[in-house]
Amino acid sequence: MIASLPMYWRPETAAFWQRFWRLVQDHIDAPDLSPPDQLPSPWARHWLDPQLALSMTCSLPFRTNLRDRVQYLGTLDFDLGDTSGHYHSKLIMRTGDTDLNRPLRFAFNGPDSQSGWAVRHELPLNISETIETGGHSLSLVAVAQGRADATLIDAVTWRMLQPYDPNNAAKVQVVTRTKPTPGLPFIAASGHDPEPMIHALRAATKAFTCTSDDTITQNLSFVWLGQDAYLNMSSKTT
Repeated sequence: MIASLPMYWRPETAAFWQRFWRLVQDHIDAPDLSPPDQLPSPWARHWLDPQLALSMTCSLPFRTNLRDRVQYLGTLDFDLGDTSGHYHSKLIMRTGDTDLNRPLRFAFNGPDSQSGWAVRHELPLNISETIETGGHSLSLVAVAQGRADATLIDAVTWRMLQPYDPNNAAKVQVVTRTKPTPGLPFIAASGHDPEPMIHALRAATKAFTCTSDDTITQNLSFVWLGQDAYLNMSSKTT
């Protein structure tokens, strides 16, 4: 059975996700689950594999390309102070720059991103040029180095980037933020009985203990939002 935890995965967070993974496996009878460090490529094909038992995706592909093709399993809450199971994005600009009225060169991670792309419509941004970087961390670098004027980075990633890339983080500031939207959903292939995995995720999250080294969060919880919370969101992306 295929499984992955690709979102918020980077070398510095690997230990966090591996601890979580072990707890998931402790609570489900599925010894053949692929290990979490086997990150999918390409993600879109992986998410549609009929053998997919567990993965995380972004809310934008969940309600567009994956709509009615996968099933929802739940959502993790990373203690951002938003509505439970929700997150938001930070508008990042260079330190000392807060002018949102002028034409902006906007860096974004990818067109399939809710937090870095779709949510730009919520803010009064005068975007004159877009720069696709391929990742939130690369968007931070683009703004810090002056190749872009602004970017949107989700709050969990911004929390991680500050200690992981302090030199570039020190050159930028948070100007404003978006409203909360549902966080990254757990998914599985349609046709599987979702209840064993939902039980495992809920039990694993309850048993999980954060350490002082965990920059993702110090308080992890499992939330059931239901798929309609995602499908009822605006799908405007252009």
